Formats: sequence, C-alpha cells, structure tokens
Amino acid sequence: MSNSNRQRLLTVAVLLAISLTALAQKGNMETIADAYHLSAYLVAALMISIFVMVFSNRLFYFRQDQVSTQAQQLNKQLGLVLTSNKTHIWTYDFSKHLYTLLSRNGEEEQSYAPIDFSQFFDKNEFTQLHKTITSMTDSPDEPKPIVIKGCAPADGSNPPIYKIHLSILQHDKNGKAKLLLGIQRDITENRQRKEKARNLSLRYHTIFNSALVDMIYYDANGQLTDINDKACETFGINDREALMKRKVKITDIPSYRNLDFNHLENLQFSSITDIDRTKREDERIPELTVKGKFYYECIVTAVRDKNQQLRGIITAGRDITDMVDSHHRQQQDAILLEKRTKDIQDYINNINYSLKVSGVKLVNYHPDNHELKIFSDLNQVQYCLSQIRCASLLATTDQRKARGLLLRMDHRIPGDFTTTIQTRFHDKQGRDLFLTFSMVPVKGKDGRISHYFGMLRNDTEMVYTERQLMKETKKAQETEELKGTFLLNMSYEIRTPLNAVIGFAELFNGPHEVEDEPVFSEEIKRNTNELLSLVNDILYISRLDARMVEFNYKDTDFATLFEGFCYMGLSALKPDVKIQVENPYNHLVVRIAEDHLGEVIEKLCINAARTTTTGYIRTKYDYRHGELNITIEDTGRGFSEKDLKHIFDRFARDENNQREGTGLDMAIIKELVEQMGGTIEIQSEEGKGSSIYIIIPCEMTAMEKKATDFTIT
Repeated sequence: MSNSNRQRLLTVAVLLAISLTALAQKGNMETIADAYHLSAYLVAALMISIFVMVFSNRLFYFRQDQVSTQAQQLNKQLGLVLTSNKTHIWTYDFSKHLYTLLSRNGEEEQSYAPIDFSQFFDKNEFTQLHKTITSMTDSPDEPKPIVIKGCAPADGSNPPIYKIHLSILQHDKNGKAKLLLGIQRDITENRQRKEKARNLSLRYHTIFNSALVDMIYYDANGQLTDINDKACETFGINDREALMKRKVKITDIPSYRNLDFNHLENLQFSSITDIDRTKREDERIPELTVKGKFYYECIVTAVRDKNQQLRGIITAGRDITDMVDSHHRQQQDAILLEKRTKDIQDYINNINYSLKVSGVKLVNYHPDNHELKIFSDLNQVQYCLSQIRCASLLATTDQRKARGLLLRMDHRIPGDFTTTIQTRFHDKQGRDLFLTFSMVPVKGKDGRISHYFGMLRNDTEMVYTERQLMKETKKAQETEELKGTFLLNMSYEIRTPLNAVIGFAELFNGPHEVEDEPVFSEEIKRNTNELLSLVNDILYISRLDARMVEFNYKDTDFATLFEGFCYMGLSALKPDVKIQVENPYNHLVVRIAEDHLGEVIEKLCINAARTTTTGYIRTKYDYRHGELNITIEDTGRGFSEKDLKHIFDRFARDENNQREGTGLDMAIIKELVEQMGGTIEIQSEEGKGSSIYIIIPCEMTAMEKKATDFTIT
C-alpha cells in the first residue's frame, strides 16, 4: 500500500467519526440512549473497527515486502563478496550428523553425510577437521580457524588449500552446540604468492651475503638498509648494528655526494679517498676504521618499479688499494731496474684491466636430477647440463676433480666450496678458458640440503696473468743478478787502473831515480787513459741500458761511408796483416742511424786488429731483401768454444784471465745492434780466426751497383 492510499483511508475514517458526532449533536439529548441511536452507534463503531483492521493488515504486508526486498539486496551483495573472495558457507548439524552446503544467497543447496562431504577434501586432513568439529560441542562460541587441503585435481596439479573458520551458530536448551557454521575460503593463490616471494627473498639474501664483492643497499630516500659481510670487512666495520641504527645516508659517503640519483640508471667508476683527512674535516661514519688513502672500484645501480619510480639503490664494489699499491711498487722497481722490466709493467696494466667487474653467472645444481643449471639472470636458464655433458666440456686434467665435486654434491655434503676448473673452450686469443665455481648448499624446510647455489666467474685472464707474472719475476731476478755482477766487476775493473795511477804517483814522493820518472809518467798516463776509456764505456752502456741513447735515422749513402768506418778501426793494424775492404756499390742510399752503425763497424775492426798479428782482415757488405748484411773476417787467434759462449758478457775474460780492451766493447756492440733492430753472430775457431755477421733492417731508396766487385788491398 502506497503512502497516498494510507492517507485517503485515514481521511475517510476521520470524516465518518465527525459525521456520527454531528448526528448525535443534532438529536435530542434526552432521546440519545434510545434503541435507534444505540443501533447507529454500534454500526459506526463496527465500521471503524473494520477500517482499523484493514489498515493494520495492509501496513503489515507493506513492511514485510520492504524487509524481503532489503534481504534480497543484502543476499546479492553477500553473494558478490563470497564469489570475489572464493568463499563457501556450509553448516553442520550435530544431532543429524549432516553437512549442508549453502548457496551464495544463503539458501540450502544440498546436504551431505560426513563420508560424502569428505570427497571435497584430502581424506587425512578431513578426518582431523571432523574431529575438530565434534570436539566443539561444549566449546565456547569463539571462531576457530583451520587450514586444510582440498581434493587433488584429476590433472595432477597441486591440490587447493582452504582456510575454514568454524563457529557455533545455534545451541540447544542445555547449552550444547546444535548447529555449526563453516566459512571456507580458497587461499591457494595467496599461499603460492607467499612461497614465490620466500624463494625470491632466499635467492636475494644468498647472492647478497655470499657475494665476493661489497654489496650495499639503500632505500628510495638514500638511507642505508642492508650491507653484507664482505663490505663490513672491506670498510673495517666491527659493529654492524650500530651502523644500521645511525641511519647512514648515501650522501654521507664523499664519492657519492655529486651523483644525481633521480636520473641514475647504471654507473661504474673508481674513486680515491683520503680517509684520514675526511675523518678530520667531515666525520659522518665513525664506525669506519680503515685508514690512509682508499682506492675503490664500484658499480651504482638504481632499482625502479614499473612506473620508473626509484625504489632503491644498490652498490657493488671492491677494494683495489692493494692492487694500486702493488702497481706503484712495480713502477718503482721498474725504475730501479733501469726500466728493463717493461713486460712487468704490461702485466700490471693487465691486472688493472682485469679488476673491472666481469660478467658473473648464477649456478644451481640439484642432486635429485643430477643437473647443473647456469642462469643468465635470476629467472632465465641459459644452459642445462647433465653430469656426462659437464665432464665432456672440461679439460682431461680436471675431469677427475670435477667428478669428485659432483659426487660431493650428490651426497649432499654440507659446507661451501670454491674451485677453478679448466675447460675445453677457448677465448678470442686461443687460450683455454678457466672457470671458477663458488657454491653454497641451500636447505629446504625439512633441514635437508635441497640443492646447491652459487656463482660462475671467468678467471682465464687471472690464471694466465699469474703464469706470466712468474715468468717475468724470474726474468727480473735474473736481470737483478746480472746488474749485481756488473756492478761488482765494474768496481774491480775501475780500482785496478786507479790503484796503478795512485801507486806510480806515490813513487814520485818516495826515493827514486830521476831516470825512472818518465817510466812513472808513462804508466800514469797509460792507466789514466785506460781508466778514462773504462769510465766512458761504463757510462755509455748504462745509457744504452736505460734506453737513453737516441737513434737518428736518415737516408745515408752507405757505399761512401763504409770504407771510412773500416779504416778508422784498422788504423792500428800490425805490419804483417793485409786489409781487404769489399765495396760492391757505387751508391747505396739506405735509412740508417749512421753514427751508431759506424761505431759498431769501427769497434769490430779495432777488436779484429787487436787479435790479428798475421794474415788478413776482410770487411764486406751487401743489401738483400730489406736488410743490410755486414761481414768482418780475420785470421787472428780466434776464441775457444768456452770463451765464445761469454763473448758478449761484460768484463768477460778468457781462460788466461785476460780481456780485450775495457771488457765492454762487445757488450756495447751487441746492445747497439739489437736496439737498431738487428742481430749479430760470431763464428770462431781457436788459432784460425773469427767471422762476425751483422744484419741491420733498413729501407733502401737508391742503389747503383759496380760492374765488378772492387777490393782494396
């Protein structure tokens, strides 16, 4: 009944009552109680009662319709909530032992006996559920939650997981539970999301804490959130908890203060920090205990969400102070060794280059299926290798070691391990690849090792660098021994003529004959000249060792100079020795260091003239295939096989403890030839003479050969 109809009925009732009252007033008040009037009154009262009854009835049905409409709306809303939350409602009647499944609108759908209702759940867990329900007969009304597995699907996938809230809905007269209400919600997806998040967190913490580099994480506001043990060790942090409580900002670190983190993606850089000065001028992190200059190499990476909003900052780095100090020490040693250790400097440069963070891959090994999986990232499997395949990819020398490690993991032996293995692969330089595996065991919920997780690093450059370092160190030691021997011999050779000069000079002050003074003067002059020549040669070979001698290459007509070089060296020739100088060219323009090549020819001719008393000395040259070939032959006393091995040694002496010249002539010649890019070779036989062959690479720009070889005798 609408509001307008109710108002009309009320108006009619009021008008009827007013009409009856008016009729009563018009009548005689003396006859108001007669039969006629009483009948009229009764009829009016009856009509009013009927009207009131009809009005009350319509009002009751109207309110009932309103309540039904509201209930239907609430049931629809409840159904939507239950559907969106994957929730079912059922009841259990303790007296009838029946489960009743309710529809989304709260209406009964179907009743089940316990054995039929158990088909929706895992049998073992339903038994526990039923025991819990029966034990709630005398329990209080507080809801009791319980988690239970559903029936396994026919496709073999994981069974669903339900969370059920049990509560008493009705009690009987004695206060015992009569009807139980079960609100069942499917929480399978929530469980799966939690499990996935747990696994991802486990991987993150494993990588973060087992990393071989310093790992530090800052939140979006730049506040320190986490730091691994390696970083604490690098920075000398003894109290990690105190550092975390300090709420350190990334801008507290001098190297990061000028970085724009809002636009930062990935940045790699090296820094040098004077820790002592920083602590004096701007102390922000007192927990830092390292001192002195601190060299550090770091990668700073910004972590952003899908909307490119900054979520955090990760820094990964390593302390390279020791390596830099080692580099400086190697440079100083190279200077002390007269820069003869160039290869060691190259090795140090290789070490600096190898310090850059290389590509690291993640590794998983599962003992259950005996498979080694290599990940290019956390979720992408790059390679999946069986044990047989792993062994086939390794060098024969390391296959046994690899099998032992695989057997160790198959037996689930606890403990971390790191090993380097040689493979059959080659890098761009043709070298065998060396891979370093760092593995840690990962335990499951039952405390048993489920698999091994670790990192794979390419250490090929490091392995070959260490091998090269051993070779260069040995070479440097040999060079140092040679330097020591040279200095020892040099001091001896210098003292010999110097003592002679001093000795003969002191004879002038002692008793002596006047006619002996010319002899004293001659000996002083001879030893002084010998000492001067020795000092000049020592200074000259020292400059050669230090690469301080300049070689000025220019186009030179060697044919016009060769004879002059030869005759300069043969000026002190013995009378019984003939000279043969063969010059097959009128002109031969080549690009050479004229002064130094002439010095080599002159010194060799001087040595030949010094050792040859009879016979001849022949010098000749020729140009073939970009090389100038010079030959000097003599019929002198030659060298024994033993002396020939040490012919280029410094201050070398023969079997009779005699030396030629200052003892540095042949050493200087060899250094000059080699620094001009050439080679020198000597063939000699004791008592029959020697032949010296020199090859100097050079460029020829003009050539005019003689018709016949011309020999000067």
